[in-house]
Amino acid sequence: MTSVERPGTRGAEAPVARRGGRPTREEATQLDWDVRESALGLFLARGFEGTSMAAIARSAGTTKPSLYARFASKEELFRSVVAWATHRSDWPLPEPEPPVLDDLEGALVAIARSARHRALDPSMVQLTRIAIAEASRFPELARQTHQVGWPRQKFVVQLLRQHAESGAIVAEHPEILAEHFLAMVAGMPARLASLNVQRDEATQEHHMGVAIQLFIRGLSPT
Repeated sequence: MTSVERPGTRGAEAPVARRGGRPTREEATQLDWDVRESALGLFLARGFEGTSMAAIARSAGTTKPSLYARFASKEELFRSVVAWATHRSDWPLPEPEPPVLDDLEGALVAIARSARHRALDPSMVQLTRIAIAEASRFPELARQTHQVGWPRQKFVVQLLRQHAESGAIVAEHPEILAEHFLAMVAGMPARLASLNVQRDEATQEHHMGVAIQLFIRGLSPT
């Protein structure tokens, strides 16, 4: 497989030239990848209603019959593509290496910054908007977009348990605490961004720092 290209970067009308005849296994795999990347880019750019199967097929360099052989409907393709995107470790940004958990504050800063950057990526912001707009038709979208941050939530849970075991903090219900932490440092910025309210980087860092200090003080055993 070719190297990963950021979803949505391919032009909507930039089809990939393909040879005729029966595709090899590698070509079929590449076509499946191209279909999903093309569909994701078009859905993000035009929304569900504004995207046609013909446009997806054209962008992916294939035909509508070939596309319908893979997906019975646009709704099925949409569900598949959103699940595919939100389960990728490189979308919308590559996942960084896990933080060192021995340093509580340093790990929280690293997790918060990474979560915020991913939440504020334009592709993620647009997907959130689409999830809100299509909530009645695709209720599972909200769950899938929420799961994008699940690896970080697991890191926070692990971090809290490790430091609670050493007696440095009190962290009952670490899963709930982790959810509240990510809501402060990434959830609120993401919500504002979905409403087209953008804060500059310095302001984002200041808000993050205040949230982290509040969170750490709440974990103090004294």
